Amino acid sequence: MMNVGIIFSYRLKGRTSRERTQFNRKFIGYTDKSQFGKYSYKREGLMSKIPHVHVLNSLFIIREDDLDEIESFCRDLDVQLFIRRVILEKSDIKELSL
Repeated sequence: MMNVGIIFSYRLKGRTSRERTQFNRKFIGYTDKSQFGKYSYKREGLMSKIPHVHVLNSLFIIREDDLDEIESFCRDLDVQLFIRRVILEKSDIKELSL
C-alpha cells in the first residue's frame, strides 16, 4: 500500500515585509530572544502543532488529514496555496508519524 501525503507551498505576493513576517510567525513560529540573547523562548505557530517535513522556505509536506486546517488558516488570511498529492518516501512517513 502506498502512502500519500500533501505537498504545499504558499505565496505572499503583494504583501509588505512586515505582513510577511507576521504571517510567517503565526504560521511557522519563531524564537523570541530577550536580554541580548541571554534568554530564548520558542513561540509556536500553526505548523508547530502539525507533523510536517519542512522542505524549503515555503514548501511543506503534510498528512492529508491536516490539509483542511491549513487551508482554513490561509483562507482567513487571504494567502494563496499551491497543493498537490505526492507519494511519500520512507523517511517522510517516519517524520510524519504515519
